[in-house]
Amino acid sequence: MKSLRGDVSLKWLPRLSFIVCAVILFGVVLVQPPTSFGQGATGAISGTVSDSSGAVIPNAKVILRNVATGAERTAVANPTGTYVFPEVIPGTYMIQVSAEGFTPAKTEALALNVNQTVTQDFALEVGTTTQEVTVAASVVHIESSTAELGTAIAPREVNDLPLNGRNFTQLLSLTPGVSPISTAQNAGGGGQWGGNTIGSFTFPSVNGQCNRCNFFLLDGFNDGQVFMGMVGTTPIIDSLQEFKVQSHNDSSSYGGALGGIVNVATKQGTNEYHGDVWEFLRNNKLDAANFFENVTGAQTTPYKQNQFGGVIGGPLLPSRFRRGAPKSWFYASYEGYRSIRNNESLLNVPTPAELGGDLSALSTQIYNPFTTRPAGNGYLRDPFKCD
Repeated sequence: MKSLRGDVSLKWLPRLSFIVCAVILFGVVLVQPPTSFGQGATGAISGTVSDSSGAVIPNAKVILRNVATGAERTAVANPTGTYVFPEVIPGTYMIQVSAEGFTPAKTEALALNVNQTVTQDFALEVGTTTQEVTVAASVVHIESSTAELGTAIAPREVNDLPLNGRNFTQLLSLTPGVSPISTAQNAGGGGQWGGNTIGSFTFPSVNGQCNRCNFFLLDGFNDGQVFMGMVGTTPIIDSLQEFKVQSHNDSSSYGGALGGIVNVATKQGTNEYHGDVWEFLRNNKLDAANFFENVTGAQTTPYKQNQFGGVIGGPLLPSRFRRGAPKSWFYASYEGYRSIRNNESLLNVPTPAELGGDLSALSTQIYNPFTTRPAGNGYLRDPFKCD
């Protein structure tokens, strides 16, 4: 192809178009709205706006603001004074309510857990908009909107409790009604085609159901190894926001699980850049010799394990490339695992005499497989001479 500047090849144009399209698609995926999260990864906030006498206030304006990111959503109370915010990402929120002829009210530090429905009512006083009333959010919310029973494991427990191998399933035993005993095929943590679970783990029985009857969700998507009843992809601890174990749920959103529903939510980026790196080392050079190693003078059993990684999150665009507050955020994580350890097996190996053809020490007769031949309805083989 010729250009205006001469005989210059423009064969790279299709490739450039492909790269541009890929970058645009990647950007669309990164800035996807929160409502595109999978089923169960979000929660909901609802309530009723009324006056001091208990009469409902329709058309009240309700603003929901994420404390970490500053992202806002707006709703208007219906004729019965009810407002609803569905599909809300777990986190800490501020709610502000205003209506004409009434003093605005707000509640701060309202915590929403994964797959939780929080009810926050407001009673407005007659007054002017220059005044504002702050409503204290309840520390413990009674689940009056749904019939589910469950326990949310908050970020503090996830971050502070020691975990061997950094496997979050060990925290499942903190839930009431959970028995950390495994008698099924997942007792070994998988293996071969079932996957290999790193570190200590718990695939428990919930409320007396079998330990292979649980259902695992990661950000609302199916994360179960169905046949073994295990978690399919174990999330990285430092990228885990919280998780909830539901021991009873009659919602049609969940099916195929007689046991518990383990709903895991990962972290999201905030208005500030934050990151972390780690390296967990286990090495036999740091271990003391046991009794038998001291007696024989042997070295400690070879064992080397490295578990390393990092996380980073924040605004998608730095402040120098945007105007105003950020509108899109990201959170990325990586973890690597390397393990070298000793494996002892008891095997029978040929002696020098047997390698030389002397099989007289064997207590049983062995046969030459290369002499196999059909004989009637079976087969015959010639025995090796044991001398």
